[in-house]
Amino acid sequence: MTVFKPKRILCAVDLSPVTEGILQWAGLFARTFGAQVDVLYVDWWEPPRYFTEAQIQELARQNQEGKKALRAELEAAAKRTLDGVAAHSVSIAEGHPAQRILERAREWTSDLIVMGSHGRTGMARLRLGSVAEDVVRASVSPVLIVKAAEGLEGRPSIENILCPVNFSGLSLQCLDLSSEIANEFGARLWVAHATDHEEVKLDEVHQHICDWVPPEVRGRCDVSEVVRRGDASEQILLIAREHSADIIVIGAQHRPFLEFTTLGTTTERVMRHSHVSVLVVPLRKTESQG
Repeated sequence: MTVFKPKRILCAVDLSPVTEGILQWAGLFARTFGAQVDVLYVDWWEPPRYFTEAQIQELARQNQEGKKALRAELEAAAKRTLDGVAAHSVSIAEGHPAQRILERAREWTSDLIVMGSHGRTGMARLRLGSVAEDVVRASVSPVLIVKAAEGLEGRPSIENILCPVNFSGLSLQCLDLSSEIANEFGARLWVAHATDHEEVKLDEVHQHICDWVPPEVRGRCDVSEVVRRGDASEQILLIAREHSADIIVIGAQHRPFLEFTTLGTTTERVMRHSHVSVLVVPLRKTESQG
């Protein structure tokens, strides 16, 4: 059984226009689960290679001076959005954003990471991915990728949760976690499966889902099953729109590929193209080793 009761939420922001929307999502989970929030800003700057040592030192001095104003801005944003949260703090780190976020999450033993997604384009994205994708690839705790944060008006809410499943141990873990969240928010849980095999009978798959969902999951929340034929990632995104999902909960089974780590095609596509926030759940080590 997966027990999802986050008490330490790491919220990574960059003071872009989506920052307050990301903080609102962190606050939503913190107020619901009684968690504290650490707001993390990673300052990553690299001086031009042609700068002299004196110029680099002057730039570093200016950067240090600017941190006072930066901290004040972060604290003001946190105060505006995290009212009602048990406790919150503000942290500033230097270095590569993904590395520092993961380091802070380990040091603070975060139960949940909340962040936005600013994807690169072209070959850089194919090779490196966005900061959010880099964090998801290495995180041992769930990562909430906030979407549409810039257009968020007021506090977000969770009334419908979509959990795609493929009947694996990881998808069962995601289903269990989704039902925990649905129970806390009083939300409906949509359990979805998509197949692109023409010979598969959808009514049989639907019955299989009904039998597969554990009784304890149904005991926590209202559950509805959805089965579709077609590409998994495309159908997940369509179902999310059709049923007004507020969040998608999907698994990430880290797979090494050359020197990089992949998450699986469906998970990566959903992360990149979803119009709603995505909670990515890593496979527990005990399951991958067992």
